[in-house]
Amino acid sequence: MDKQTQVVQVCRDGVTCDAVVSYWFDGRAFWTVRLESAEFEAVEATENDAFEALCSVRAVLEPLGWRVGVTGARADVWPSGMARDQGGGHRVYLLTEAGPQDLLDTFEPVDPSTVATVEQQRAETERLFDAMLGQGQH
Repeated sequence: MDKQTQVVQVCRDGVTCDAVVSYWFDGRAFWTVRLESAEFEAVEATENDAFEALCSVRAVLEPLGWRVGVTGARADVWPSGMARDQGGGHRVYLLTEAGPQDLLDTFEPVDPSTVATVEQQRAETERLFDAMLGQGQH
């Protein structure tokens, strides 16, 4: 896959600024995500899929107070195994207690004040999956 680039916003301490997120497949097995902004040094991570690489980039920036304004950073989204294996983690499901809903683009820009940390996202995903299991979903 060719390198994809998207202008997004990042925020810290209530201040929002532009950033550029790029992601690409190495042609063999790995995805790389790179986030660049004038406000911090570029952060790059390579993982088995683009969603996991995004989580790794976020894990570097979040302790510094930065939030990345992409759909894949929302607390209520998570990719399915199939979306990760076959689609490289480019798409995530909107999760509700009733089950997975819409399929969304991982790197679609959103307001960075509406996203969660990786830790918060994982906890919310576990909570939602538990709720789905309790209703016979999953």
